[in-house]
This record gives sequence, structure tokens and C-alpha cells, in this order.
Amino acid sequence: MGWCREHKLRAIGGVWVTGMGASMAYNMTQKHLGPMTKLVHSRVYAQALTLGCLVVSAGAEYYDAQNNTQVEDTDPYMYKAPVNNKGTH
Repeated sequence: MGWCREHKLRAIGGVWVTGMGASMAYNMTQKHLGPMTKLVHSRVYAQALTLGCLVVSAGAEYYDAQNNTQVEDTDPYMYKAPVNNKGTH
């Protein structure tokens, strides 16, 4: 659960890719649909799954904000200005 909190976008992207693959596999069994229809249906199913994941993620963010259990954002690529301990000029 901690990994999902720290890597929200990766988790949501993984859910989308998994949903797309699973729905493509399911749609391949539907013989009465054309190939483009199968692709469109797969995309719609994957997007619905992703929206559900985003709603759950928003709920988790809200829960964390209410209970003060937020993960500290430490971006290693963020610019940090040098600290000058000397007096100002």
C-alpha cells in the first residue's frame, strides 16, 4: 500500500495497461465483433477501470488529508536553493 501512495501515476498507468490487456483478451473471444470494434470496446473498458482507480486514489488522498497520514514529498530532482547562513548584504 505504501508503494501505491508514493507512485500513484505508475499504479494508475499499470491498472490501465492491465485493463487494456485483459479487455483485449476478452474481446478476442467475441467472434461477432469486428477488429476496430474490439479495440474501441477494450479502450472504453480500460478507461472505465482507470476512472475507477482515479476515484479510489482521490478517496485515499482525502482520507490521508483528514487523518494527517500524508507521505512526505521528497523529489530528488527538485531544485533546492543553497542556504546562506551569513547575514544579508
